[in-house]
Amino acid sequence: MFNTVIFDVDGTLIDTEYVYVHSLQQTLQEVQHRTVPAEDLLFILGIPGMRALEKFTADPKERQHLFAVWLGHAAALKDHATVYPGIHDTLAALHAQGVTVGVATSKIHEEMQTEITRFGFQGAFDIVVTADMTAKHKPDPAPLLAVMAQLPETARAVYIGDTAPDLAAAHSARLPFALAEWGAHDAGQFAAADYRLAHPRDILPLVRS
Repeated sequence: MFNTVIFDVDGTLIDTEYVYVHSLQQTLQEVQHRTVPAEDLLFILGIPGMRALEKFTADPKERQHLFAVWLGHAAALKDHATVYPGIHDTLAALHAQGVTVGVATSKIHEEMQTEITRFGFQGAFDIVVTADMTAKHKPDPAPLLAVMAQLPETARAVYIGDTAPDLAAAHSARLPFALAEWGAHDAGQFAAADYRLAHPRDILPLVRS
């Protein structure tokens, strides 16, 4: 089976949906006087924030302003973010079995370091690739290829995520994809998933020889 597990972060390890969706709602209302239902903003999950904002303006300066305001509102809502139940125990079990654990995330390095500290992930990840480490981002395979470049040729990896860009990136990188059902909004877009995981502990049978 697999000896390497690569995780997405938001929607897979950490439940940040409320934080990012509601803070963007506030931002759009405040800056553009635009009211957008939460369900219409779910597309932002799993892609870099600046790219998500391209839907709301073609002006790079306005995007920068929106992004700064969005970050401020997100910071005010940070207490709503939580680690999914079972994640810490699963990470500990993976390490106990000698599994290499990586991360490929749309967060930038500074954000990821903050969340590693805040959510007690110190020492949990052997390899971390953030959005500012690659020129291209999911659904492009670049982040996953950057993780794989740091692994030995004997690595047998699976990518675990919760969005369609995660699935596309995995398959473009020629990696199997496991859907984190606990964080996904499944409207039929995951038919090509290689595995479906109802709970984080369901990862463990994939790494048992």
